[in-house]
Amino acid sequence: MSVPAEKTTSPESAPRPFVPAIPPERLKLTEDLPGQTTVLETKEAPWRIAGEVLRTYIICESEDGSVWLIDKHAAHERLRFDALKESAAPPMAQPLLTPAAVRLTAEEYTAVLDDLPLLEQCGFLCEDFGDGTVLVREIPADLRPEDASATLEELAHKLLLHTADQSTLRDELLHTVACKSAIKAGMHTDPAELQALVDKVQSGAVRYCPHGRPVAVEMTRYQIEKMFKRA
Repeated sequence: MSVPAEKTTSPESAPRPFVPAIPPERLKLTEDLPGQTTVLETKEAPWRIAGEVLRTYIICESEDGSVWLIDKHAAHERLRFDALKESAAPPMAQPLLTPAAVRLTAEEYTAVLDDLPLLEQCGFLCEDFGDGTVLVREIPADLRPEDASATLEELAHKLLLHTADQSTLRDELLHTVACKSAIKAGMHTDPAELQALVDKVQSGAVRYCPHGRPVAVEMTRYQIEKMFKRA
C-alpha cells in the first residue's frame, strides 16, 4: 500500500512573516522636538524599508499594509534645523583651507557687515574684504566647502529682506544652513542614514520640514489595489 506524498508549499506561495525594521529593544524615542506632535514610547517598530526610488524617496512598508514615500532631504532638513535651533552654542565650525571671497550687491554687502555676530552664531566667520566683497573663513562643519559661497549669498539675501526680531531672523538663517547641509535629493545615501531617517519619521518625531511641507505621504493597501483594479 502506497503512502500519499506529503503536501508541500512552494517558497513563493508560503506566507512570509513581517520583519520589523529594527529590534524592539533598540527602539528608544527621544524627547519631543519643538513644533512636533507628542510621541509615546513604543516597544515595536512595525515598519521596514522596502527600497529607495530616484535617490530621493524612501519606500517604507508598514505592518498594516500601508506604503509610505519619505522625502529624505525634507526629513533630514527638519532634523538638522531642530538640532541647530535647540543648541545654545553655535554650530561646530570648520576652517576653509582657501577662504571664499563672495561678491555681493551693495545692499547685501552692508547687511552682512551689520550682522557679522549673528552670522557667527550660525557658524559663519566672515570679514570685510573691501569693495563689496566678504571673505568667508569658517563655515558649519556639516556644510560642504564648495557650498560656502552660495550659502552666504542666500544668507545675505535673507539679512537684507528680513525686518523681524533677531530671534526670528536667526531661525531664518538656520533654515538655510539646515537645507544646505541636509542629505541631498538625487545623491547616494548610506543605508544606515536612511534607516535613521525612517525611524524618526515613522515614530512621529519628524512630520514636516522647516517650511511646513510634509516629509512623507501614505498610500493604503486599498488605494494601491484600486489603482490595479483589484478593489
